[in-house]
Amino acid sequence: MLCCAVALGGCANVQFYTQAVTGQASLLLARRDAHALIDAPGTDPALVRQLQLVSRLLRFAEDELRLPVDGRYGSYVELEGVPIWNVVAAPEFAIRPLERCYPLIGCAVYRGFFNRRAAEREANRLSAEHDVYLYPVTAYSTLGWFDDPILSSFVHYDEASLADLIFHELAHSVVYVSGDSEFNEGFASFVGNEGAIAYLQAHGGDTARYRDRLEAAKAYARFLSDWRGRLADLYREPVSDAAKRQLKGELFAAMRSSYSRNVERLGRGRYDNAFARPFNNARLALVGTYEDSKHNFERLFNEVGADWPAFYAAVERLAALPKEGRWGVAQVEVDIGVP
Repeated sequence: MLCCAVALGGCANVQFYTQAVTGQASLLLARRDAHALIDAPGTDPALVRQLQLVSRLLRFAEDELRLPVDGRYGSYVELEGVPIWNVVAAPEFAIRPLERCYPLIGCAVYRGFFNRRAAEREANRLSAEHDVYLYPVTAYSTLGWFDDPILSSFVHYDEASLADLIFHELAHSVVYVSGDSEFNEGFASFVGNEGAIAYLQAHGGDTARYRDRLEAAKAYARFLSDWRGRLADLYREPVSDAAKRQLKGELFAAMRSSYSRNVERLGRGRYDNAFARPFNNARLALVGTYEDSKHNFERLFNEVGADWPAFYAAVERLAALPKEGRWGVAQVEVDIGVP
């Protein structure tokens, strides 16, 4: 996930940018050196183990995945809760996230707040005309502008999840396309997934269990994609808004019922908590941002022979192309030199 906290803006967004800059600054000022904490006699042994794990992950990221570490995750910050609350919005009758634009980094489908109340105010403001989804974020990237710290909000993750997260966030510093959240998050998600598998294989981890999690996540994403398609078909129907509103509610109810009938193939209960929370267009659109293009990066990675530097170079060439033609099969093959 990317953070827009370091962008600077105009007068209309003074409050947003003020909280973003002050929030980022307070977090950076709270950093403590991770290696010093590991060596300190009073540090919680569980935290020491996790900080040591992060250190191993960073070495693997740099040596094997060829990801730029450059001082990131060399410090630790103890937080109360999560660092960021994101707000995503979509029209009432469209599975299309509202883009929020910023200087320097372009547009993204979310707006992040260091303060939950500020995020709730933004969500309430947008909810008058949009479907809105407000959710907590445990980690984010500043695209290399700062040395991102390890946060208490994610340091406790299990080995596979922590590897996935660290590699995902580091990947944002490799390739970033201004104004294309789907490309950026799909790329980082693939690097996180594939990098975690490589790490577990190299260190004797439980790759079978992690692959099972990924397969469940893929099935779940396909399930939600199917229902997004059904909703999109409804929104194109030439009926009144009142009729669309009623049918929309019925489709979301049918989606929940379908999940209950298919829970065994959709993670065997792994997503029960997710389905306990309300779904709307904004939440479905966010899933697409992270999942829809990931298979394209998997195909590209395999086409370059699972070579990380060659993969990054191919992704950079793709990133330079117009968004509309980026994933044409012929274009991808030309870009990576496949005959």
